[in-house]
Amino acid sequence: MKPFWGVVLMVCAVLWPSVALAHPKLVKAQPARGAILKKTPTKIQLWFQEELDTKGSTFLVLDSKGAQVDNGDAKVNLDDRMMMEGSVRALPPGFYTVTWKAMADDDKAVTQGTFTFRVRE
Repeated sequence: MKPFWGVVLMVCAVLWPSVALAHPKLVKAQPARGAILKKTPTKIQLWFQEELDTKGSTFLVLDSKGAQVDNGDAKVNLDDRMMMEGSVRALPPGFYTVTWKAMADDDKAVTQGTFTFRVRE
């Protein structure tokens, strides 16, 4: 009977950290990652697989020179706390990078990432 409990304890030890260390994962973005747009989006929206902390989650939109082109109003949507959104200025043709930081509401785990999109002429 002892080998059985040893196996059970090993399985629990392996599985427990993976559950406890979950981080917010970006599941969808508008505009989508790598999108090529005909016109400037009016807002950027990011969806995650879990609810976000409203104070620790945000994003920036940068042009190819690293200048911020969003309006500085990125925030977690209070009606859907799995989504962040913010507005952008009229963007000339070019490549843009969205840099985001998402903090989980439950355990405050933080995930960061980037993706690009392009506004074409």
